[in-house]
Amino acid sequence: MYKTLSTGVAMFAMLFGAGNVAFPLALGRESGNTVGWSIIGFCITAVLVPLFGLVSIMLYNGDYRVFLGRIGSIPGLILTGICMILVGPFGAIPRCINMAYAATKWYFPTFPLLYFSITIAHVIFFSALKQGNVVDLIGKFLGPLKLFLLFGIITIGLFWMHGTLSIVNVSIPNAIIKGAIEGYGTMDLLGTIFFAGLIVQSLKKNTKSNGKESDSNSEEEYKNLAIRGLRAGIVGAILLGSVYAGFCLVAAIHGPNIENTDKYELLNSLAPYILGKHGGVLTNFTIGVSCFVTALALTVVFSEYLQKTVFKGSINYTIALLITVITSCLMSNLGFNKIMSLISPIIAACYPALIVLSAMNMMHKLFQIHLVKLPVFLTLAGTLITMYFQS
Repeated sequence: MYKTLSTGVAMFAMLFGAGNVAFPLALGRESGNTVGWSIIGFCITAVLVPLFGLVSIMLYNGDYRVFLGRIGSIPGLILTGICMILVGPFGAIPRCINMAYAATKWYFPTFPLLYFSITIAHVIFFSALKQGNVVDLIGKFLGPLKLFLLFGIITIGLFWMHGTLSIVNVSIPNAIIKGAIEGYGTMDLLGTIFFAGLIVQSLKKNTKSNGKESDSNSEEEYKNLAIRGLRAGIVGAILLGSVYAGFCLVAAIHGPNIENTDKYELLNSLAPYILGKHGGVLTNFTIGVSCFVTALALTVVFSEYLQKTVFKGSINYTIALLITVITSCLMSNLGFNKIMSLISPIIAACYPALIVLSAMNMMHKLFQIHLVKLPVFLTLAGTLITMYFQS
């Protein structure tokens, strides 16, 4: 039970990063008195879809290569590479670094982004050296700290209210749809697909340490592992949903005070209203921890991909890790908005196809339905055509 809870906390901590701070706050600010319905929509795409993806990939033992490779070896390699660009040092990792920098610059406005990114890159590098211990580090220490800080802000924000819900002229269906669109932007399904391998490694490690290891190919061991992964995923999903709901409510209550604030700095702007004059210290520390934990997990995932898939084992993990953190450091200096402008079209193009792939892969394992390529490629083609006519 403890391992399930610890792994669930780790999963929550790995997923809740830069975008997860900004999107629910922005949604809450704009939802007003329809915030409850917006939260439902947000949780559908930002909680249930990633949990659905976790269940699907756990049926493939957490191996994203096999999972994505069902659309064909070459398309699978291409899709894996695109996804790694999004979650790795060209996308999500530098985005996390920028979000953390935005928090610290409130108190150190003259501290350059370059020096900050170099500093955080060093911390990530040394924390990720022993990749097998990362889930335990996050689940036992960093994750609980992150949870404590986030729920502390939410609790204070809800009980020390300084505002009222604004009245917005939005229907219930539109409020749900708006929430679903915002939740879609967290791209947590991507994170789930690639974090599943770390979750599986951690669960297997625990089984071995307890002297209960069985044949890794046995059906009983495989099913037990999948069930434990699902339980951990439910814990992580409940925590994600709770924090999302709390952030939406806090932003909705204090919306008039932050109506002209950029959505990536909403939490910093909220601090004076919910935590007092010096509350920004806690807020910024929370953002820093949240972004660091996600960046750490993504760094391990990309480094293993670089070592095993790109270089076919010709370099060791330490070299791959070094390449990852250096690239992330350099990319982070482009700035948050530039990074988002580069990766957002790719996310918009690939994400629907990934959802369909997750569904088809689950049906393949549970109901022996072999159809996968046609629905995935039709979804991708439809998405690209829609994007073309909307541009």
